[in-house]
Amino acid sequence: MDALHEVAAASLPVSSAVGAADPVPTVIGTAALVLGLVFLAYGANGALDAVRVLRTTATGPAGLDGAERRIRVTGRAATVDEETLPSPFGGDACLCVDYDVSEFRSQGKGQSWVTIDGGEAGVPFRVDDGGTGVRVDPAAATFSFKVDEKIKLDAGEESPERVRGFIDAVDEVDATETGYEVGPLTIGDDPRRRYVQRTLRPGDEVTVVGDSEAFPDAPVGEVKSRIAGGDPFVVSDASARRTALRLVGGSAVPVVLGAVALAVAGLALSPVAAALV
Repeated sequence: MDALHEVAAASLPVSSAVGAADPVPTVIGTAALVLGLVFLAYGANGALDAVRVLRTTATGPAGLDGAERRIRVTGRAATVDEETLPSPFGGDACLCVDYDVSEFRSQGKGQSWVTIDGGEAGVPFRVDDGGTGVRVDPAAATFSFKVDEKIKLDAGEESPERVRGFIDAVDEVDATETGYEVGPLTIGDDPRRRYVQRTLRPGDEVTVVGDSEAFPDAPVGEVKSRIAGGDPFVVSDASARRTALRLVGGSAVPVVLGAVALAVAGLALSPVAAALV
């Protein structure tokens, strides 16, 4: 019993110090720690995908048998049964599309671009190389396309026709032509908008990294395989090297945010850490 009392007495100062710590910084520090770890994990996964894309061996469609894991095929994108998607801003035919709409809004004492709508979609397409094609079902793929349309609208500027049709069709993006800009100031609602789209069109160069699987129903002119998943599963309009650079660039922001969040967590939780030590 005396030994138990001695242990309890020894732990009492530490417990008291932790209990006496301000709970608000502790809560903030814990939240920042969790958020930082999530951001770092996301960024690390993007960097790992970049390495996998570079290390994947290039394979021609004609050499596929439906049993390969992590392959890379390059060629020209072509339609399957003439199926296409309309691009958001203009309605041009495409096979895969990634878009976002953002507004330049006041954020505290500053202003920044805030995404108000976005999305991606794709239809099955073929990667043709030398007259032989392999089917790709991109529903689960990560897209890596260059920007092919960027439209910025300032205060009072009327939306062009190719954007107006999109605004009429999407409830989340209503027309906004109120507000005026006087130098650096905005009077009324923040009026500036940015419409960005990235597409893969028939005839574009395409690189696909993923796993092949048997596809016995493939029509004449296609191998009896298709690509519909993988780790990673990437559809890109660039070479493997440029695709990897894009993936690394996309992971840089979450890594920086994760480092900042961990720094905040370290400051907020330092009193608790000191008490435990």
